[in-house]
Order: sequence, then C-alpha cells, then structure tokens
Amino acid sequence: MNLERKSSLYILVACLLWALDLLVRYPISLKMGYVSIVFIESFIGLFLVTPWLIKNGRKELAKFTKTDWLLAVFLGGVGMSVAGYLSTACIQKASPGTFSFFQIFQPFFVIFMAGILLKEKLDNLYLYWGMWVLISAVLIFSQDLELMFTSQEIIIGDFLIALSTMLIWGLCTIAAKRFLKKHGPEALVSVRWAFAFLFAVVILVAEKERPAFDILFQWEVGIRFLFIGAIAGIASMYFYYSGLKNLPAGKVSFLELSFPAFGMIFSAVYTFEGLTIFQVVGATSFFAFILFMLSRQESDRATVKTR
Repeated sequence: MNLERKSSLYILVACLLWALDLLVRYPISLKMGYVSIVFIESFIGLFLVTPWLIKNGRKELAKFTKTDWLLAVFLGGVGMSVAGYLSTACIQKASPGTFSFFQIFQPFFVIFMAGILLKEKLDNLYLYWGMWVLISAVLIFSQDLELMFTSQEIIIGDFLIALSTMLIWGLCTIAAKRFLKKHGPEALVSVRWAFAFLFAVVILVAEKERPAFDILFQWEVGIRFLFIGAIAGIASMYFYYSGLKNLPAGKVSFLELSFPAFGMIFSAVYTFEGLTIFQVVGATSFFAFILFMLSRQESDRATVKTR
C-alpha cells in the first residue's frame, strides 16, 4: 500500500473514532457539566502521554522554535480545550447530528486558508468535490435540518456554537500541518494534550465549576471517560496527524467529512431509529465519494509511474 493511500486510511480511522466519541460522550453530557467533562478528558490524556514526555520531551522540546510553541499552545489550548468546551456544549444542548452537520463546511474554510497560509495549490477538482459533499450532506442530515429550521433557539444559539467550533478546528488543521513539517505526530499529540490540560484548568477556575470526580467510580462512566481520553483522544489524534503529515490539508479536510457521516450512522444504530431513504442515499453517495478519492490517488500514482 502506497504512503498516500495509507495516510488517507489513517484519517478515516481517526474519523471513525471521533464518530464513536459523539455517542460515548453524549450520555455523560446529560449527567455532568461540559466544563468538567473537558477537564477530566484532558487530565486522562495528559496522564497517558506523560511517559513519552518524560522519555523524549526534553530532547524534542529543545528543537521547538517560537512559532512551534505558539502553534502548540493554539492546538492544545484553543483547539482542544476551548473547542472541546464548545462542541460538548452544543452536543448537550442540541444533538450529535445537529453539531455534526456544521462540520460539513470545514473543508471549504480549510482549502481557503491553506492556499493563503500554506501556499497549497487550489485544485479546481475541489469545487466539484464540494458540490458532491454538500448534496450528500443535505440528504444525510435532512431530519436535523428540518429540526433546526423549525426551532429558532437552535438556529441562533447552536448554529453559532457549532460554527465557532468548525472555524477553530479548521484553523487547527492548518496549524497542525505547519507543525508537522518539522516534528512527528507523537510530539504534537503529547504537547497538545499538555496545553489542553492547562487551558482546561483555567476554564474550570473561571467557570467556578467543581468536577464531580465521584462519578468516575461508576463503572459505565469510568469506561466512557477512558474511551474518550485514550481511544477517541490519543489514538485518533495519532492516526490523524500521521495521515495529515503526508497529505495536503485540503484533501485531509474532505476526508474528515467521513466523521459526520459515520456519526449519523452510529447515532441511528445506537437510538434504534431507522434511516430515511434520503439518509441512506446521502450516506451511500458520501462513501462513494470517499472511495472515489482513494481510487483517484491510486490512478494518479500509476500515471506518474508510466511517465
């Protein structure tokens, strides 16, 4: 398997884990405040990356430039703690499906910013990909769209929260791509969790919220938090950054759209709600788009070889 296709599969695995995170996180959000959830999640993540920081941190951090530190602070503090705070709030107030829908617009923002900040060439094919994805997304989230447009509160409040999260995560893709030019995925995962914990402490103090640590001793809640921190957190980030390191940011952002598609399917299975014909057609169209992207990578590679 060539490096480009392997990197694409890494992104898809990360998106699969993020979609599972939505289902695992949602029941917890009904039991405790989202500030506490983000704090506990970041604490678990920091605990898991501490061994790497102890072993390799001093040597790796010595290579950091001022720009690297700024990128790490933004990725960890804003990209994880602040965006995690906003996304959990949106999931708690609305639904995983409502939140996921707005992530559809992230690739367009990333492509625009990547052209400016990373000097990535804008492929005209992105326009056709975008049209394909948007049509699929409207079909996939047809029920959520109907709900949003019939509730003024959701349109105004949750729209702004989800949109803010999308913009932050879009900028995180650009920042991470810049960081990975000089450093490996494991370094980025480790420092991002470290700064995420520091920002989570600040948010916790500012909100004057006292985490209900006793709830962690409930078997189900403890397992859910362990999954959020270790699998949907550490593992998914490592896969994502391993893929991002070898792919253009714009293409990665389109592949990331498998996250809301997976989320819709998992949500339907979890709630035992049948999918509508529009959702089935939309999901099928979207996964056909993913297969098309992967096959195009292989054909491009074959063309280069023949030349």
